[in-house]
Amino acid sequence: MARETSIAPIVARDVSVVLGNSRILHGITFSVSAGESVALLGPNGSGKSTLVRAMLGVVPLASGSIELFGQDISMRHKVSWDEIGYVPQRVSAGSGVPATALEVVKVGLLGPGKRLWADRGRKAREAALAALDAVGLADRANDHVQVFSGGQAQRVLIARALVRQPDLLFLDEPLAGIDRESRETLAELLANLQSQGLTLVTVLHEMGELESLMTRAIELRDGHIRRDGAPPRPDPGHDDLEHDHVHPHESPARTSHHAPILRTEMP
Repeated sequence: MARETSIAPIVARDVSVVLGNSRILHGITFSVSAGESVALLGPNGSGKSTLVRAMLGVVPLASGSIELFGQDISMRHKVSWDEIGYVPQRVSAGSGVPATALEVVKVGLLGPGKRLWADRGRKAREAALAALDAVGLADRANDHVQVFSGGQAQRVLIARALVRQPDLLFLDEPLAGIDRESRETLAELLANLQSQGLTLVTVLHEMGELESLMTRAIELRDGHIRRDGAPPRPDPGHDDLEHDHVHPHESPARTSHHAPILRTEMP
């Protein structure tokens, strides 16, 4: 579904998160424009994944607010979750239960506001096959994900998110634990999606093969935004994390387009 390009996919204002007795995020404020490819960078424990879970409404906010496509996530039932995809780390691809790639991808059709059997029937199968085709795995649709390589399993998770035809996609460490060839394949896939207007927010320990794809980097340390601006480039003898804060003006919004291969009419 095409949406108004004037509405930012993400607006976070003064977001703080407390888990147990620990404050994980401290007054986080930023916005993401349509079509941006944003890397969330920082060392382990910096708050990257917690920030993503907060944006998805999984982790409660201690203070502040988050809007997705103009809708405050505190009113969860009003958020258009179908237009938001999430790719967790690949370890959960099969959740320990034997399942084919096709079955895993069809699960992505379920969610708030959907029919109980939204993952059943011919149209659901066609949508799942189109998503697998988009990640180059249509010929493996009936294979069990347990026999897939790490990179292939990660692509199945991406297909599960794409089957919703989202405008905004969150990815959590998509390069972790996979070989170089698989990382390069994933980089090419994500670059293709981004070029078609999909907004990407990717949690990364380091950018690696995704460096050329990123248009912006938000670097976290100890739950604070340390830097927000152009992606850091390798520079021996210089630590980008020590730069002063940089908060760029919101970039002009771009029209969001779905990948034609995923354009399958759903019931």
